[in-house]
Amino acid sequence: MLTRPEENGVKALPEDRARGALDRLALPANAAVILAVSGGGDSIALMHMAHDHLAARRPDVRLVAATVDHGLRAASADEARHVARTCQTLGIGHVTLRWDADVPAAGMQDAARQARYALLTELATKHRSPIVLTGHTADDQAETVAMRAARAEEGRGLAGIDEAALSARRIWFVRPFLHIGRRDLRDWLAAHGHDWIDDPSNDDRHFERVRMRAALAHDPQRRDALLAKAAHHAESRRRTAMQGAACIDDRTIWCKTEDGARFDPSGAAGMSGAAMTAAMAAELAWTGRLPRLADAARAERALAFCRTAPNGAGLTLAGCRLDKRGGTVAIAPEPRNRRAACERLFDRLLPSADWPLAGALACLHGTPPFPPPPFTNR
Repeated sequence: MLTRPEENGVKALPEDRARGALDRLALPANAAVILAVSGGGDSIALMHMAHDHLAARRPDVRLVAATVDHGLRAASADEARHVARTCQTLGIGHVTLRWDADVPAAGMQDAARQARYALLTELATKHRSPIVLTGHTADDQAETVAMRAARAEEGRGLAGIDEAALSARRIWFVRPFLHIGRRDLRDWLAAHGHDWIDDPSNDDRHFERVRMRAALAHDPQRRDALLAKAAHHAESRRRTAMQGAACIDDRTIWCKTEDGARFDPSGAAGMSGAAMTAAMAAELAWTGRLPRLADAARAERALAFCRTAPNGAGLTLAGCRLDKRGGTVAIAPEPRNRRAACERLFDRLLPSADWPLAGALACLHGTPPFPPPPFTNR
């Protein structure tokens, strides 16, 4: 459904936040930037704001808008064409990307999200673009943290959506509007006479996010508390990742082996517990080919084994085999680990907060480095 701006009761977008977020982008000369534009208010605002700002500040940058048509609704093709017409008026190139795979019976939203990542990563690679911009907002952040809290997730999960994530080791997906509210974006669109499309699936209460969105809609205090919680946990996550990376970089503690790493607990006496846990969680996930960092409980169990187990002892944990000899512990893939030939940790998706850990692991294991987050002030 096409939504047109109302004439009255409009509140201006905090454009200083939008400009500041876009100014932080470290874009090479004559770069192409991919915009993920569904046609909804968030992504349409992103498209207009990015176009206006970069035209004034970085006219050498070329924008390419991409609409992913999942083929799940009859109107989706018309919506993509509407975005294409809007792009034409702005002089922005537009591409419609189609998801042609079979729709799974369960986990449709997650499958669609993974498809978007893959399609947009491929498009960015084709255009030699280092960055894809998406329109995630502060409301998306609050909803994400609320859903994770409802599932009793703690720590890292409560940091919510990262401001950027590296896809397939080469393309950064950046969310410049994570500190801007959805209502503010629509008010800005209305003030500037821009229309957008409301996706009816955003009102489908079969989806957890839609139900959470409705619950938060009339509770601004809870929304603000969730955003404060996300900011607190995000800062803790970044700090812990840097401490863990410093631990992995210490060659008196860690060294590479043919199929994993060797850990010397005697060299870790001066390291903080948080740093050691982060480092061990990362190494277990890397060598065990886990899709995400090992949880703190498993990392702490591995550390306790390294410190207290007698020589000759062994432990199978997180897809890894730990063997203690001569006071040091060899960490290798478990012999039955069928993931040994799969992608390593962070090969598919690397949140920017974990970039220090990824860099330290790549250095330890002698693999190519991960591109740094695309910001002028990390």
